[in-house]
Amino acid sequence: MIRTAGKDRAGRIPAPARRGRRSLDQVLIEAAMDLFASYGYRGTSLSRIAKAAGVTKGALYWHFTDKEDFFLAVVDKVLAEWNKPAKAKPPADSPRGFEREFLWTFENMARLNEQNPWVSRLLLIITLESHKISPRMLRAIRKANQRHLNGFAELIERGRKLGVFNPELDAEWAATQIFASYLGLANLWYLHGPRFDLRRSLTRAAHEFLGNWRAAR
Repeated sequence: MIRTAGKDRAGRIPAPARRGRRSLDQVLIEAAMDLFASYGYRGTSLSRIAKAAGVTKGALYWHFTDKEDFFLAVVDKVLAEWNKPAKAKPPADSPRGFEREFLWTFENMARLNEQNPWVSRLLLIITLESHKISPRMLRAIRKANQRHLNGFAELIERGRKLGVFNPELDAEWAATQIFASYLGLANLWYLHGPRFDLRRSLTRAAHEFLGNWRAAR
């Protein structure tokens, strides 16, 4: 969680340039990300972002034109962080290897949520406030969701080609089942906290999908 910048002994807020190797853009995006996840889009103001990042409100406009720009930058950052592990992992080339990759995909979703709990909060806030945000942002969110769906559909297609999944399995339909399962479980995890075992629930869902969609032998 991004915390409001501390002050030195003279009561001054440290300059953003002194914040390690992170650029000011990164500092601002991370502050906005945490605030959007905690307070929603309507509840997050530019003044609040500036305070959390430890900069003046005027400094924000050197990097982002308005609150929508911040929100879209947050969506891009979320996508980049989520896609990084999958891109680094080479695709499986055997049925057994694919089954391990399929299970890893669900384990990776759980791990990313555990490492970045604001993701689940942000997803829930977006779901609840989708009717309040502008068409421009709604298009960006739909585009982001479609990227996830496309990734899951490609995974299913590879599973069919390797003989793991039923050749008649509709890849697009299966992708929506995976995405819907993840969103539902992630929201439950956000609402119930440690009492809800997200990793175990996603692993169980992955095994159920494998069992239900497996090709006849």
